[in-house]
Amino acid sequence: MSLRKLLPSPNAIFMFEAAARHLNFTRAAREFNVTQSAVSRMIGRLEQHLGVKLFIRSPTGIALSDDGRLLYNSVGNGFQQIEIALDEIRARHGDAGTVTLSLSSAFAMHWFMPRSDRFQAAFPGIDLRFQLAWGEPAGPVDDVDLAIRHNQPSSSDADAWVLMEEVVLPVCSPSYLAEHGGLGPCADMHKHTLAHLSGSVRVPWQRYLAEFGYPAPTGSRSLIFSDYSLVIQAAVKGRGVALGWWHVVAHELLQKGLVEASPHWLHTGDHYWLVASARRPLRKPAALVRDWLLSEMETLRHEVLRS
Repeated sequence: MSLRKLLPSPNAIFMFEAAARHLNFTRAAREFNVTQSAVSRMIGRLEQHLGVKLFIRSPTGIALSDDGRLLYNSVGNGFQQIEIALDEIRARHGDAGTVTLSLSSAFAMHWFMPRSDRFQAAFPGIDLRFQLAWGEPAGPVDDVDLAIRHNQPSSSDADAWVLMEEVVLPVCSPSYLAEHGGLGPCADMHKHTLAHLSGSVRVPWQRYLAEFGYPAPTGSRSLIFSDYSLVIQAAVKGRGVALGWWHVVAHELLQKGLVEASPHWLHTGDHYWLVASARRPLRKPAALVRDWLLSEMETLRHEVLRS
């Protein structure tokens, strides 16, 4: 049996949903700019048509019956799915909508937050939802619009655009540099405190030091954190030297909150990529965010890497 035959009127289900949501016929009537009695009559027609009571009336108000609750749950879920679909359609063809980004907490805090005002000025109709990865950004991208991934492998399931080269350099605060000096071929590692990220790190201190012929970190003090943002904060506060991924520390370098602790920058040969699922078209607001991210990163590359 078709849905049209199950209902006395298309308006009946809309008025029922409003009355069930408010548990008040008068408030439901305001949504449709009709009288309370008009809503009450429509609900009565619906109940008569279905042969069940959807509301329990009492002198103090109304409540949903078991049958009413069953219908309201189904109608509510259905309306929500329709709203999501309509929002999706509007977003595909307009400049507004919500874009979900999967990225590391460090990138969100140290790269995006300093640029949030600029983003909002450029795209007042786009809201961003961050899906944060506490550690290396990895994983599937089917449930997000865009993701930042390290060394994204080629795949027919994903579209990818090179976002930035991976470059690592030691950084510290100006006050730390003045008190302890920087790293050098003959540096006394005993006077340095090295900030580390716990767990398996792709570019640990040992690799960086060996790459440029620095002494082993034997005798240096260590600060170990489980989140990379705290590693950078320790350096900003003058507590030690941190290995900084250039795109994360770029803002602090430009603002002089951090300075280079060594002239040697390690180009790992790897890259970070912007990735989107190839299983669905990239919505217009997501494409705008993608282009903005690529443009901002290119500008920053010229400012910091000087190339």
